[in-house]
Amino acid sequence: MKLHDLAQAIEGDCDQPDFEITGIQSLEHAGPGDLSFALGLDYLEAVTNSRAGALLLPRDFPALDRPTIRCAQPALAMAKAVELLRPPYRPAPGIHPTASIDPGARIGPQASIGAYAVIGPGCRLGARAVIHPHAVLYPDVWAGDDLLVHAHVVIREGTRLGDGVILQPGAVVGGDGFGFTPDGDRHGKIPQVGRVVIGSRVEIQANACIDRASLAETTIGDGCKIDNLVHVGHNSRLGENVLLCAQTGLAGSTRIEENCTLAGQVGVAGHCTIGARAIITAQSGTHGDLPGGEMYSGSPAFEHGKWLRVMALLPRLPEIYQAWRKGGNK
Repeated sequence: MKLHDLAQAIEGDCDQPDFEITGIQSLEHAGPGDLSFALGLDYLEAVTNSRAGALLLPRDFPALDRPTIRCAQPALAMAKAVELLRPPYRPAPGIHPTASIDPGARIGPQASIGAYAVIGPGCRLGARAVIHPHAVLYPDVWAGDDLLVHAHVVIREGTRLGDGVILQPGAVVGGDGFGFTPDGDRHGKIPQVGRVVIGSRVEIQANACIDRASLAETTIGDGCKIDNLVHVGHNSRLGENVLLCAQTGLAGSTRIEENCTLAGQVGVAGHCTIGARAIITAQSGTHGDLPGGEMYSGSPAFEHGKWLRVMALLPRLPEIYQAWRKGGNK
């Protein structure tokens, strides 16, 4: 691809329009035909040492002696460039002869249904759906356009999905919530008869589990991104554009408001609300509500700045205690 054509596609400005790009690669692995990228001045030394033929840079990056594309949002532009230069695998439209599709299911145009996939009665899939091998859609699953379901995904009955939803391998959507009640010395199962409702542009990555509601709905808002091995408990509600990083766990009836970020291994107890635009750092946990617009750390989680001060003092606690004892305190 010519540098000019790529720059137009990613909304950038280039200085050597006829330079030909043959690939895209990281700074340390790029060769003379590759485009590489730097997100800021921290990359200046790596850029200088790179063999990349052309570079995608922020607009304020220093001048270089090789072809460049400059963009206002280099990270977003880089993502678009990767998609253009290394387009993702997509199987050709068609239905594999071993796929099992109920006669009552409705499949939109240009769909691709892989080997041994199962699509149950009452399912409705929009245009351009891709269902990879061994995926299973229980009865009455409805999805919008451009659904992408990778191998070994399970979508339970009654689930609703918007447009452009991506489910990575092994994700389970709509499994039973963890509902049990004491029955003498045993645990009696509470039927889980609700459903999961997922908005548009949602990605749920490998082996994540989204539990169905007990009676109503577990909801995932538009634009949410859910990492590998995340658990979302029954009746939970995620607002728009929430990020849940690896191994995060939400107990039942948790509410996460819009634009929150929960880093890896965060735990939230049931019936808690996390306010909009809150950030909870890795391995933190909370059993209570947290107001929005703040960063939190620790378990139980509290304001991040205070947590940093506490952590700075923690290694000195033995000497602080000894000084306190010497002062006559017991």
